[in-house]
This record gives sequence, structure tokens and C-alpha cells, in this order.
Amino acid sequence: MSNHSDMSKDIRDYKAHKTENMVNVVQELTEEEKILTKSAIRKIDIRVLPIVMLMYIAALIDRSNIGAALANGLVKGLKLSQSEEANVTAMFYVTYILCETPSNILLKKFKPHTWFAFIGTAWSVTCILLAFCKNGTTFVIARAALGIFEAGLTPGIVSYLPYWYTRSEVAYRMTMFFSAIGIAGIIGNPIAAAFASMKLGNFMPFQLIFLFEGSVTLIICASAFFIIQDYPDQAKFFTPEEHEIVVRRLRADQGMASKAKANFKETIDVILDWRIWMYAQIYFGINNAYTVISIFAPTMIKNLDYSGTTATFMAAIPNATGFIGCVIVLSILNKVKYWKLIFIFGAITILGYAVAAYAKAKVVKLIFIAVAGFGSIPNIPVLISWMSVNQGGIYKGAIASAIVISYSSICGAISPKFFVTKYSPDFTVGNLFAIGMYVLSLVLSIFLSLYFSRINKHRDTNPVDVSHMLEEDQRKLNDRHPLFRYKL
Repeated sequence: MSNHSDMSKDIRDYKAHKTENMVNVVQELTEEEKILTKSAIRKIDIRVLPIVMLMYIAALIDRSNIGAALANGLVKGLKLSQSEEANVTAMFYVTYILCETPSNILLKKFKPHTWFAFIGTAWSVTCILLAFCKNGTTFVIARAALGIFEAGLTPGIVSYLPYWYTRSEVAYRMTMFFSAIGIAGIIGNPIAAAFASMKLGNFMPFQLIFLFEGSVTLIICASAFFIIQDYPDQAKFFTPEEHEIVVRRLRADQGMASKAKANFKETIDVILDWRIWMYAQIYFGINNAYTVISIFAPTMIKNLDYSGTTATFMAAIPNATGFIGCVIVLSILNKVKYWKLIFIFGAITILGYAVAAYAKAKVVKLIFIAVAGFGSIPNIPVLISWMSVNQGGIYKGAIASAIVISYSSICGAISPKFFVTKYSPDFTVGNLFAIGMYVLSLVLSIFLSLYFSRINKHRDTNPVDVSHMLEEDQRKLNDRHPLFRYKL
């Protein structure tokens, strides 16, 4: 028995030595190692996910409360001109778009707990200052500053989660993270409505929204400095055995984040990768539908003859159904291909949005706004996960996520122009644009899946030995590595 055990160990050691400098190789684990892996992942889930989800919920509330403010007297309170009415939403996205990629490069220059706590504290203070703006000009400038500071969070977390999880694990956690969108909508709109209905000195209803929501965010983000973990190979909460297995698996998958460095040449290579821009266009359509629903739902519902406060409360409906959609995605994520999920939930979104936009009956509109929310929110984590797992490296994933999210955020600068007061109550141009962009997203997702399938088959039938290459050189290949297989 002892000889057999020693032989098995020798075989495992030989395999480990043979592949120790190989990347994109699935690790073969013993039963004991599988138990250790589960224990380690549970610890990561507890220490990594909750705080970043809480920050994301706060960020979503702080950027989307502009919709509640518009429904609760912002235009009249600050005497906004027609251009200012559009710019209070659009300017946030202009600076947000411009700063996302630089922010993700800066993330590699600072430790995650320092960077995320800094930008979170900065945007929460900016949100509070919105309550004290006296005219449209200062308000638009403050919203632009909010965009600068929030720009680093979403693409930053999208690149941060793969620090801790392998490709087979990260999609589930990405979906959990983005389920915060539904949670933020469920609690954000009612909280905004509650704050708007309060009385405090000479503050107007929309000012109270910014004051109180920004204050809550400040507490959360200041706490994040002490809670957020930086890198798995530097984490102190693992046992020595857990630490070894975590580092080994991550190193064989996409590499260690603590070792990845900002690289100008690789940055240019990512920017020139047409597949990144394909993902970006797909996400544009998905994000545009969500942006319209999340920001302008209070305005749309108010146009159905509800009061501003009631409309703000009711705007939580599509977010609640979207959260249900995310729960469904979590249950089928590893059973259905990414592109199929995008197509299914995309078709539901288009149907719901089209009926909600053009139906005349009040009840029908409300029902299909809920249907649109059910379809649109789950597709956000599905697309982002699909993009993330197909980059083949930590640094490329960081730059790719920033590009994709930046490009898709352009919709936040465009769509508000179609949803100002003069286009109400039908908002025909804005609705047609949203539906058309989503249809394009579905077409491109099918094309991309066919392309990836062809590349995978080619690599399967034309194997290339790269065992002679140094690990560092293999890392530079990213998704062009012969052993890398795209997820469909």
C-alpha cells in the first residue's frame, strides 16, 4: 500500500513539474485538495464579495438618484434650462467614460483597498455637495466630478474579481456582484422617495435625496479602506494549505494579480483588439436599455398621472423583476452558454420595452416596464462575465473591462437628450434608439459566438507545444495562447 501511495505521489509531482510553467492548464486536484479549495473559496466569498457589492449598491444609488431628483422638483428648484436638464445626466457619463480606462491603469499603481476607498469617499462627498448647488452650472459641474470618481469602481471591480477566482468560478461571482443593480433599484427609489418626503429646514425635496444618500455612502466607503482585501497571495485569512492551492490554481489560470504590471505595449494591443470593441458594442445596447429604465422610469411613470413621490416608489418595480432575473441566471449560469443567455434575456427585454413604450393602457405599460427590467438587468453580468473570461490574462482583462464599460457608457450621454421634457410623454426617438441598439447587440453576440467556436475547433485540431516557453512569455499571449479556449 505504501509503495502504491508513493507511486501516485510521484506521478502527481511529475505532472506538477511538467506543467508548472504552463498556463491555461486545468489543475487536477485530489479529494483533499478539492475540500481545501471549497474552504478557501468560501472564505474569499465572505471577505471579498460583500464589501464590493455594498459599494456598488451605493454607487448605483448615487448616480441614479438624478432620476428621482428630476421627478421631485430639480428642474424648477434650480431653474434648469433645457440644455442643463439634459446635461445633469449626460455630463456624468462624459467624465465617467473618459476616466474609466485611466482609472483601471491607476488601480495597478495602488493597492485595491486604498484605491477603492479613495474614489468611494470622493464621490460620496461630491454627492453630498449636490445638495448645496444653487444653480444649473454648479450642479452640472458637480455631476461631472461625480462621474470622474465613480469611473474607477465598476471596471475596477470587474478586473478585481479575477484576482481571486478562476475562469470557471468568476462568472457566478460576477453575477452576484451585478445583482446589486436590482437591489440598488429596489431600495434606492423608495429610499429616495422617503427622503424627498421629509422636511428639513429650507432644503427642497431633491436636495434631501443627495444629502442623506451621500452621507450613507461616505460611511460605507470610508469603512472599505479597512475591509477590502488586496491580493490572494498576500491574504492572511488562508491556512498554509489553502494558500498553496489558491495560488497554484490562479497561477495556472490567468496568473497572479500582484505580479501583473501596467504595460504600454500590451495596453495598445488590447485597444487594437477588434473583439474587445465587438463586446463593447454588444454591451452598449444592453446598457442603454438598462440606463433608460433605471434613470427615466420615475419620469415615465410620472407621465402616467402619478405624483413624483409615487412614481419614484414605483420605479423600483423593474429593478425588483431584474433582481429575480439575476437569481434565475445564477441557477442556470453553468448550464447555458453565455450567448444563449444574452439572446433569451435580450428578446424578453425588447418585447417588454416595446410594449411599455407604445402601449396606451396604464396597467399594460407598468406590467411591461417590469418585463423589460426582468430581461435587461441579468444581461449585464452575463455580458461582462463573458467578456472577462475570454481575455486570458489579468492585465488584459483590466484594460478590456475599462474599454467595454467606457464605450457602453456613451449611451448615458446620448439617451438623456431623447428623454427631456419636450419629448414627453411618448419619447419616440429615445425608445426607437434603445430597441434598435438592443437588436444589434443580439446579432453581434451570435456572430461572436460563431467566431469563438471556429477558433476553438482550430486549436483542438492543430495542437501547439509551448512547454518550452517561459511562463512570462506565455502570459503575454493572453487569449492567443494555444491552450486557451474561449467560453461560448
